[in-house]
Amino acid sequence: MERCRRDIIFWFEQFCWTFDPRCTQPDQPFMLYDFQKQFVRTLCERIENGQDLLVEKSRDMGVSWMILLVFQYYWLFRPGSHFHLGSRVMEFVDRKGDLSSLFEKLRYNLYRLPPWMRPPGFDVRIHDNAYRMIHPLSGNSITGESSNEQFARGGRYKAVLFDEFPFWPFADSAFAAAGQSTPCRLVVGTPYGKHNAFARLRFESKISVETIHWRLHPHKSEDWYAMQQQRMTADEIARELDVNYHMSVRLRVFNNFGEVHKSDLQFNEHKKIIRAWDFGYHCPVCLFLQFDDRDRLQVLHEEVGHQVLLKEFAQNVLDSGSRLFPQAVYEDVCDPAGSQKSDKHQKTSIEILNSMGVYPFYDRGRIMDGVELIRMKLSEQIDNMPALRVDKSCIKLIEAFEGGYRYPENGGENPTEEHPYEDVMDALRYAVVHKCGIATRFKRPSRRAFRPTDRYTGY
Repeated sequence: MERCRRDIIFWFEQFCWTFDPRCTQPDQPFMLYDFQKQFVRTLCERIENGQDLLVEKSRDMGVSWMILLVFQYYWLFRPGSHFHLGSRVMEFVDRKGDLSSLFEKLRYNLYRLPPWMRPPGFDVRIHDNAYRMIHPLSGNSITGESSNEQFARGGRYKAVLFDEFPFWPFADSAFAAAGQSTPCRLVVGTPYGKHNAFARLRFESKISVETIHWRLHPHKSEDWYAMQQQRMTADEIARELDVNYHMSVRLRVFNNFGEVHKSDLQFNEHKKIIRAWDFGYHCPVCLFLQFDDRDRLQVLHEEVGHQVLLKEFAQNVLDSGSRLFPQAVYEDVCDPAGSQKSDKHQKTSIEILNSMGVYPFYDRGRIMDGVELIRMKLSEQIDNMPALRVDKSCIKLIEAFEGGYRYPENGGENPTEEHPYEDVMDALRYAVVHKCGIATRFKRPSRRAFRPTDRYTGY
């Protein structure tokens, strides 16, 4: 017992078990690989020092088992150790007999320890309940709950586990709520795009990151990886193996969007700029686009608002245009639903733009028509370069392409409505349909608000 207390690696390798149903003998002694030993030491260091840690991982690397058994080690050997476990739904936190749940993994190992190592006086009926495991002598506890806005707020813990965090509902609120309950939040997951709380923590915060990639595993080779590629889809490979945030989302609308479509683009002062407007108080959008000398469409800049009236947002767009593209000549295109009332004066969105000297064209058409046109432009090559490219500064549009804009799980035809990804993609659709659609090819003019200086031109 004293040797185990002093050396967690000794305890793991002499007394711990893991389960692998793929093996002839599923019950396996937990013999740690070198990368796993290092990870266990990192976990202990973070717990002792009270520091948050984000773990991005390939599947089947033993990460959940290691974290849970590190918690169990503290529960057994270190008084004053209280831990909290969380997953996205209750069944993954605790379900008796189901080893995919967190508590059942703890039970699996606890009841395989030698009887003299289990706590004296431990009674299954008293100390091992649903979502709770209590040490009868020290009072150490391991508790759990599923994701909610007040997650872990009520207790005080040495560490809290957020398992499979990319898929949590209320993820931002849950992470914040636990912040005052523990100094050590362990956030674990396989990447699922860049439009969730896990990715925001990874790329937009100062949290420490540990990457557990399949290449660290001594039994996984390039030949093994090639076999997996034959069995799995590209998004499954990206998500389950490659720790790839860009390509990991299921049901992406634009699977043909990749790094080749992102670039540092330059404004051509001799070419007209297309401003594409999507209205709405919650998330108004305006994209600045331009055709280059080879007729390739370029998205140069995005303006994305948040809970702002259209007149204020439009002024921000005009100011940005003057600053970024001085002396530019503009052509505007907008949402055909711009007839809805949008401010206290009950003007339509198009009327508001008209009052500011903006007179947009608008085309009516199915969502999928615009989606297909964008998909075609992404695949089309002009002089060995994509016919549609996006400047790297257009963060929300790129995130939409990389998975924020996706089809619903229920198999619906139209993509999900999620701000701001639907909004930036709608703006792009208006521009592409207006400039590259069937109506353009057959010279059928779009509708446009009549300007006071217009002569009749057929609009």
